[in-house]
Amino acid sequence: MTITLKTENTDIEEQLKAFIQEQKEVTVEALKNFFDSFGKKEKLIYKKKDPLKHMRTITYVDDEDLSDVKPYAHIEDSGKYIHDLRRQRNR
Repeated sequence: MTITLKTENTDIEEQLKAFIQEQKEVTVEALKNFFDSFGKKEKLIYKKKDPLKHMRTITYVDDEDLSDVKPYAHIEDSGKYIHDLRRQRNR
């Protein structure tokens, strides 16, 4: 994702560059907090979350044999099928 900011205030531009270099990973929430901190003149405190700490493996038991399931097998002409779906949606 790319965010483009246009500013005429060089002081804000320099502070934003320093903030981005310090954080190394910037989110929309961090940018909002950065811009909200201008009127307060206090250091921005931003807590980073460790993705490895919050990561977990999802496991489930697969009891059913789904090898014979074939989605959209009833469709003979995919172009006509999509054309008809779009026509119904645009009505």
